[in-house]
Amino acid sequence: MTLNALDESALEKELLTCTPSRTWAIAVLSARPYADREDLLAAAAAAWRSMTLDDVAAALENYLPLSDPPDSAHAAAEHGALVASSAGRLTLLRRRESRYRARFGFPVVIAAKGLTLDRILAEIDRRVTNDRADELAVAARHMVAIGEGRIATLIARCEEPG
Repeated sequence: MTLNALDESALEKELLTCTPSRTWAIAVLSARPYADREDLLAAAAAAWRSMTLDDVAAALENYLPLSDPPDSAHAAAEHGALVASSAGRLTLLRRRESRYRARFGFPVVIAAKGLTLDRILAEIDRRVTNDRADELAVAARHMVAIGEGRIATLIARCEEPG
């Protein structure tokens, strides 16, 4: 597997674009070498399961608000509906994000790929009524879903010929 050939710091950098948690990235790195794609995905899943709520909260702090311009090719692909939104609609999203962050202390994380802006706004409105512990668990599930998609993209990119 091509990812095995990357030096540790290069692979860690790649993994941090998938899930912005050093705890998670170190756990995935420690499972090297990966026999194949499924082995890497299993290591990633085990690392997510091993994260404490404190680990999750720390990782959530490293996500940019959905309303910010995408910070990577991953984010651009995931936030297609947002990129095409009008300035007024993005202002509405920023207000909802601000209310969410004030309540929970971290930015809203939503596995947004394929969702419309209206669906994202409804999801934020629904989740802002959670208590902090429940919301950490919900946000963690979204973080894992985002990470799974990003790892699949990373594997495909690294395995491309040329």
